[in-house]
Amino acid sequence: MQQQEIIGRWTLAQQKVVQYVDGVVKTDTTYDAAPNNIARAQFNKDGTYSSVSVYSSEVTGGLNLSQPPVTTADSTAGVYTFSGTKFSVSAPLAGLGSGSFAFAESVTPNSNGSSFGVFSAVSNSIVINQLTISKLNLHTVNVYTLTNNNISHTYRNEADYYYEK
Repeated sequence: MQQQEIIGRWTLAQQKVVQYVDGVVKTDTTYDAAPNNIARAQFNKDGTYSSVSVYSSEVTGGLNLSQPPVTTADSTAGVYTFSGTKFSVSAPLAGLGSGSFAFAESVTPNSNGSSFGVFSAVSNSIVINQLTISKLNLHTVNVYTLTNNNISHTYRNEADYYYEK
């Protein structure tokens, strides 16, 4: 893999996301890019990057009349390092769908009526599975715990990003 191949603007064509809660699959979804579902990433020569995604339930030809329209947008920016086969980013990349993973479950009020979930990061990683002048495939794994009312659950979010130039 050549470091200079990552430099430029990439369009996310597809994203596969799997979420495990306490080792059990809770979500397994593949998102495809569409005119109403777009994500891009820009990697610069100076080691900085930015990413953006936009999703709208309003599509050409009408609306789903049973639900109100939904529009979401996400953007991140930071620095990346890439040396040999090691790759890292300082913030998650914006993805298809309505952004990235929802970070958890609803919280249940405790005995005094407060609802405070405590998130604790466990680990995160990102690996380049393919890099050519026209394709960039990334695999990410983010693990965290959520404790609510003294009950903890471990979340493992995995995503495969399939970019094209």
